[in-house]
Amino acid sequence: MSAADSSPTIGSKAVRAVITARPSRGWQIAFGAVTVVVGLLMLFWPGATLLAVAVLLGLQLIVAGVIRIVTAFSLDTDGGGGRVLFVLLGLLLIVVGILCLRSPFHTTAILVLLFGVSWIVSGVIEMFHGFVGGGGWAIVSGVVSVLAGIVVLVYPVPSVVAMIWLFGIALVVIGVMAIVSAVFSGSRGAAPTRGSRAAGPATP
Repeated sequence: MSAADSSPTIGSKAVRAVITARPSRGWQIAFGAVTVVVGLLMLFWPGATLLAVAVLLGLQLIVAGVIRIVTAFSLDTDGGGGRVLFVLLGLLLIVVGILCLRSPFHTTAILVLLFGVSWIVSGVIEMFHGFVGGGGWAIVSGVVSVLAGIVVLVYPVPSVVAMIWLFGIALVVIGVMAIVSAVFSGSRGAAPTRGSRAAGPATP
C-alpha cells in the first residue's frame, strides 16, 4: 500500500482520537478546584471582583485602541479619510481605557447603568413584539425585562452584588460537580481493572 493510500486512514484515526479524547482526572480535578476558588473569591470579595472587571475592561480598550491605530497605518487605501477615522477611534478607545484604569469604580457604575438601560430597551422591544403578534409570553418576558432594568437602575449596588453572588455560586457548583465527576469516573474505571486481575488466574 502506498503512502497516499494510507494517509486517509491515518487522518481518520487522528480525527477519531481527538473526538474521543477526554481530559485526565488530574486536569479535571484541577479545573474544578480553580473554579471553586474563583467562585469563593467572588462570594467573599465582590468589591474586588468589580474592580477586576473594570481594570480588565480598561486594558482591553487600550489594546483595542492600539490595534485600531496600527490598522490605520496599514490600510491599503488611497484616501486619508479612513485612516483618520481609525486613528481617532483608536485614540478615543485609549483615552476611555485610561479613564477606566484611573476610576474603576466609576466605570463599574456606568456599566451597571448601561446594563439596566439595555434591559429596559430590550423589554420594551419584546413587549411591542408581543402586542403585534408575538404572543403573551413575549409580553410577559418584556415586562419582566423592563422591571429588572428598573430595579438595576434604582438599586445599582445591591443588583450588582446579587449578580456577583449568583455567578460565584454557579462557579462553586460547577467546580464541585467537575471534581465529583472526575473522582467517580476514576473509581468506575478502576473497578474493571481489579476484576480482570482477579479473574485472570481462573482462566484455563
